Amino acid sequence: MEVVKVKNITYAKYEEVLLRRDSLQKEAEQYQHEYIRIFGDLILESYSLKVECIKKKKMITYCQLQINRGRPISQAELTAYIEKEMMEYEAELKSMAMDVQLAKRAEKISPAEVHRIKKIYHALVKLIHPDMHPELAEDEIIKDYWQRIVIAYRHNHLEEMEELDLLVRSYLDDKGIQPQDINVEGIEEKIKAVEEQIEKILTTNPYLYKLILDDEEESRSVKQSYKGEIEAFKKYSAQLDDVLAAFEVKEMLS
Repeated sequence: MEVVKVKNITYAKYEEVLLRRDSLQKEAEQYQHEYIRIFGDLILESYSLKVECIKKKKMITYCQLQINRGRPISQAELTAYIEKEMMEYEAELKSMAMDVQLAKRAEKISPAEVHRIKKIYHALVKLIHPDMHPELAEDEIIKDYWQRIVIAYRHNHLEEMEELDLLVRSYLDDKGIQPQDINVEGIEEKIKAVEEQIEKILTTNPYLYKLILDDEEESRSVKQSYKGEIEAFKKYSAQLDDVLAAFEVKEMLS
């Protein structure tokens, strides 16, 4: 496909949809953090009980298998088996707990700071966004800066954004790099693809968490739903305890 010089109006449209997509992705991430901050403890308790039930079911399956084989149930062997089987679940549970703590510690920033971050981001997009400046796509320093910019932008780190703004401009100046007007292949198709990404963001979680966060009645309903899950898992866990109590687990001497 021939590389063509894009008219300013098309360039502006491409820039517009890229900025909108990135802004919506940031909003979606913020909605997710807020959702976790509000419901995280309930989610964590529910999942912890679910993992506990999975663990007990695996213990029951192991014990029953040993009985079917006519073998005694060794406590040491059972413990080793369960630790291995539950490793991924425990890691996921630990990760969820960290996410909840991070969401709770997230700092609120002022509207002025949000505006400043947005302004810096838009300026940096014009300078080095990889989709808008393919001529910079293979520059390792620029690639590193861009990754840091995206992280700082999504997490509202104003100080980091200001520092990166200076670093990028200094680097471009030192290298004598003047970002060119955009030259792309199939820009109309690229615009369409970004618009599809925007539509997906707007119609799926975590962006749709906004509907829950903005509605007190819906928030109460979600909380009740998680509380219902917790009670159900507690009841099921007690039932599994009764089943486990029927097995004779022995401490095997070496």
